[in-house]
Amino acid sequence: MNPPAASAALRAGPVSAEPAWVPLEACAARAPAGLLPWLAEPGLLTARVRAAGGAATRFRMLRLEPAPLPESLKLRLDVGEGGGLVREIEFACGGERWIFAQSVFPDSTLARYPWLRELGESPLGEALRRVADTVREPLEYAELPADHELARAAQPQGGGSLWARRAVYRLAGAPIIVQEVFLPALVRSAPEVP
Repeated sequence: MNPPAASAALRAGPVSAEPAWVPLEACAARAPAGLLPWLAEPGLLTARVRAAGGAATRFRMLRLEPAPLPESLKLRLDVGEGGGLVREIEFACGGERWIFAQSVFPDSTLARYPWLRELGESPLGEALRRVADTVREPLEYAELPADHELARAAQPQGGGSLWARRAVYRLAGAPIIVQEVFLPALVRSAPEVP
């Protein structure tokens, strides 16, 4: 399943420099107040989106395909290989995209956990809870410039900067990364969820 070329991340094209990914404490003062509870969510975003959107909540896979890993991700994941599988989904409510999520599975992780290729529409976070010896590293946050490849994938029609968070998960040491981008409709439309 492939989205229009404009929304595909991890592809060649002019992009801005990689932003500094930092702890929330280092950037919370710059983030929109209505977005802070979402950025700071310690649990699964899937559960929070379902609680906020109710029956109107939709999860849709946008992309699942092999892709080269950018140097910045190879360094962050501490992998030498150049390829992996990219999975992109959206969390939407009432026809508006609230959150865009991109998961990157390096080839070495896929060799050990081939079921990652078969997730389909199932949320990754819920699947990871069932895997013994899964460790999530601390969340990292960044304000993505509009021309950053992840922001362009999340908001193909263009727009301003977007806030994102990411975490590296290690499945018995094998890394994956999940990057979540929060769109303006989330702050406009989502009710407060404790």
